[in-house]
Amino acid sequence: MHNSAEFSGAPVWFLFGLAGVGKNHVADLIAHHTGWPVYHADADISDEMRLALAEKRPFTDAMRDEYFARMPRLIRQHQQPGTPLIVTQGAYKQRHRNLLRQQLPQLSLVWIDAPQDQILQRLASRQQGIGADSAAALLRDFEAPEGDSYYVSNDGDDNRILAQCRRFIPALNDVLTASGQVI
Repeated sequence: MHNSAEFSGAPVWFLFGLAGVGKNHVADLIAHHTGWPVYHADADISDEMRLALAEKRPFTDAMRDEYFARMPRLIRQHQQPGTPLIVTQGAYKQRHRNLLRQQLPQLSLVWIDAPQDQILQRLASRQQGIGADSAAALLRDFEAPEGDSYYVSNDGDDNRILAQCRRFIPALNDVLTASGQVI
C-alpha cells in the first residue's frame, strides 16, 4: 500500500454521473492520450451491491455508505507515485463526493452527462451491469453537483469530449498541443 503523502501532487480525476453517460469511455479516451491509469471503481462494489444489480433493486443508503467509506483506500491503492489517476464511479450522492474530496485533497470531480436518448441507447445495448430499468430507478437517486465539479457533455464525439477536457486538465492540453492535434 502507498503512503498518501507521496501523492499530494498527483491529481485524481474522479468522473461521475448517471449510468450510461459514458464515464468509462471518457476516462479511457483521456488515458489513451495521456498514458494515465484508469480505475473503474465499479469493479470493487460489494457483493451486496452486485446482488442488488442482479435483482434490479436500487442500492440502499447503507450499501453506498459502506462502499464510499472504503473508496479513498481503494483509490490510494490504484495510485502510482507522481502519476495522475482517472477514476470512474457513479457517485450519485453529494455527501459521498464530499467525503472523497475531504479525504483525497488532490481529487477533482468531473461530472459526465449525456443527452437522454443516448443514455437510453447505451443502456439498452449493455449485456451486464445497470440496465435501463435499474437506471430509471437510480435517476431519482442522483443528486446534481453543487457547482464544485467540472462538466463534460458526452454526445459521442471524441473531439468534442477532448476539447471540453483540455479546458481543465492542463496535462491533456499539453499532450494534444505537442502532438499537433487541433481540437
